[in-house]
Amino acid sequence: MIINKDYTLCDNINNIKLRVIDYGHATSGSEWVGNIVTPPYARLYYIIDGDPYIMDGQKKLPLSRGGCYLMPTGYSFRHACDSRMEQLYFHLNLLDYSGADLFRSCRGLMEYTPGSEKINELIKYTSRDDLIGGLMLRQELYTSILTLFDKYSVELESVRYSRCVLLAIEYIKSHLSLQLGIAELAANAFVSESTLAKKFKAEVGMTIGCYIDETILFEAEQLLTKTELSVLEISERFGFCDQFYFSRRFKAKYGETPQRYRKMKPI
Repeated sequence: MIINKDYTLCDNINNIKLRVIDYGHATSGSEWVGNIVTPPYARLYYIIDGDPYIMDGQKKLPLSRGGCYLMPTGYSFRHACDSRMEQLYFHLNLLDYSGADLFRSCRGLMEYTPGSEKINELIKYTSRDDLIGGLMLRQELYTSILTLFDKYSVELESVRYSRCVLLAIEYIKSHLSLQLGIAELAANAFVSESTLAKKFKAEVGMTIGCYIDETILFEAEQLLTKTELSVLEISERFGFCDQFYFSRRFKAKYGETPQRYRKMKPI
């Protein structure tokens, strides 16, 4: 008996995770106005009705009824509507084994038209609270994502991090604080500070300090929108000296103060 095997295929299947951070069925009038700045997750919009649009720089891009639109991780844009909008939305990460978001491989807005009937099916799945309903919804999300990847010829690349970088990333996530420094990370990874700093920048594409800042602000954004913790409690959790400094850092990242951002509940 001859069996042909390629364990890379198993790795590619098992090491990719679609994480749904948030979702909702939203309706709004002309007050749906916002500015999304380098978001840490992708947005998937299914347009049900209305006249919403986004602004990519000075270019106005209408979001049509029955359409599906993917704004990838890191894609900045402004959104609004002329009179009203209704949509089903999802905030997503497509993560590889190291936790890197594969949506960053996408260059800009992508769209296709699944149609209103298909979107109504998705709405029904979101109202179910059983595991089969969750699996069916996940399958539909994958179908939309793969349809867009095929249409726009997206090529996904998974970065192979060295062991010391992986250890640093894992340590950062489990000891997340503004006070976390490279000396502590290097000691945990059993390498010199200079070696870790050089490898981290080369492989991750940003400095360790920048990575810590980005991760903290993302987690803070999640706590703001999903918990009742005060701004002070959130700032203290991540080691900020005071909530006003945290608020300045948050506004620099997301374009709004934490208090206003929580009220806006961006979608």
